[in-house]
Amino acid sequence: MTAYIFTGGQVVADSLSELGMQQDLLSESMIIAADSGYLTARRLGVKPQLLLGDLDSLDRSQLSEGELDEMEKCIVSPIKDDTDTQLAVDTAIERGADEIIIIGGLGGRLDHTLSSVFLLEYISDRGVKCMMTDGHNRARLMKADGCDIELCISAGYKYLSLVSLSDVCEGVSISGVYYPLDDVEITRSYSYAVSNEITSDSAHIGLRRGVMLIIESRD
Repeated sequence: MTAYIFTGGQVVADSLSELGMQQDLLSESMIIAADSGYLTARRLGVKPQLLLGDLDSLDRSQLSEGELDEMEKCIVSPIKDDTDTQLAVDTAIERGADEIIIIGGLGGRLDHTLSSVFLLEYISDRGVKCMMTDGHNRARLMKADGCDIELCISAGYKYLSLVSLSDVCEGVSISGVYYPLDDVEITRSYSYAVSNEITSDSAHIGLRRGVMLIIESRD
């Protein structure tokens, strides 16, 4: 089951199709709004099944009277250790999600953005696939432990960047791009595999060992 989590942060899209999503696919999915992510979901024509968080950033002046009455809610104290997005992720995994799509979570405050990005590793460690998007950027994780793995990404975003989250990523290869790589190392302290461009219908990314962030950007 796929869980869609709408969270805080700017989303540069006016429809689900701009995010590469189809409305009919959501009918069989879990839809969670984390705090102000509810307003993003509503703007995109999506009705969440669950609203959770401390609701400290949800502008209630934008809500109609009784709008939230029939919705399942999990309201927590603002004095807490976990972010609202973290709570949403844990809830999705507890309810059986094997794939999570996070809408939002990027841009705005740097601490919130980094916290959201590193959630990708937390989710991956639990055997769940994940992708994060705000309409302008799309991020996902590759993780390998000595066995070559490959990821295929379709063209659509202008730039494609590889960022090492571990000290070193080994056996990095990428084809179908302007700057191909073949069995190289990239490190966390020296990021040279950024701002590449897909020149074919898709790019093929390989990794043998390490944790690597894959980022697509529109400009």
